[in-house]
Amino acid sequence: MAGLPPSDPIKIKMKNIISASRRTDIPAFYADWFTNRLKAGFVYVKNPYSGKVSHVSLKPSVLHSTLFCSKNYFPLIRKIKDVEKVTRNLFFHFTITGMPRNLELSTPETNEAVKDFKWLSRRYSPRQVVWRFDPITITDKLYFEYFEESFIKTAGQLKGYSNQCYMSFVSPYNKTIKNFKKYTDQTLIDITPENKKLFAERLSELAEGFGFRLYSCCNDALLSGKINKGQCINGAVLAEIFDDFDVNLKPTPTRDGCGCTKAVDIGSYDSCPHGCVYCYANTDKEKALAFQRNHNPEWNGLGFNVDEITAEKGGQTSLF
Repeated sequence: MAGLPPSDPIKIKMKNIISASRRTDIPAFYADWFTNRLKAGFVYVKNPYSGKVSHVSLKPSVLHSTLFCSKNYFPLIRKIKDVEKVTRNLFFHFTITGMPRNLELSTPETNEAVKDFKWLSRRYSPRQVVWRFDPITITDKLYFEYFEESFIKTAGQLKGYSNQCYMSFVSPYNKTIKNFKKYTDQTLIDITPENKKLFAERLSELAEGFGFRLYSCCNDALLSGKINKGQCINGAVLAEIFDDFDVNLKPTPTRDGCGCTKAVDIGSYDSCPHGCVYCYANTDKEKALAFQRNHNPEWNGLGFNVDEITAEKGGQTSLF
């Protein structure tokens, strides 16, 4: 109509998917800290490369869903009612590999992990719990046959409690090779792409027999008619599961071959004391153990605390 001012466009702020976390195991080691941050309604996150600190709201009005990555959910399960007071929009990546103790120093025994997997699946749904069988780590003393047997055993235990399994092969980063030399008497074997694909196809056939669909992260050479491209964080799937489509679906890869959509990771590198020798997120286990010893669950950031009075005045953020 004539005489009316043009209407201002409405700017819609999308809700956040929280990653807790691909940088460390928050459910296993920092569950108290996480629930404290949910109660407070915010968390500070330090960029691992620039050091810049950001304030991230965890209020229900802007929190779409939380995606966990862990090898031990028992500490979080003990606090799950506190989590549910804020949100039930929870999604779980649960890693169970059955690797020997010298490669995974402090992960739960497979049978204990399976119990917690089933508990999460029953409480929420099989769609909200993904089994991760990764990274497959072939050494001069650990062969394909070992992983095939472990896969069959665990898949049989988890049958009906999920229909997704993510797999990958270990990435031979310099720190990974260094840690193998430092902490084990084993040597990583450089597997040819052809042999990787053959073994992945073998696993996909086995997975199908247990009702699982196999996915691969950041290993596009493995993809085939039976192996899908994995997305650790898939905003479209989370939107459908939780019937909340107010979420950013922009692709935000973290490395080559990554298919993840946008999320805010609240974790910190060099902080996971599981002691997995193949881990990409730790420089070495001593550094991670020192981080845990110095950790304070009352801090408003993982591994640091922000002087909020200074931050609110717009001054330089102080970390202590």
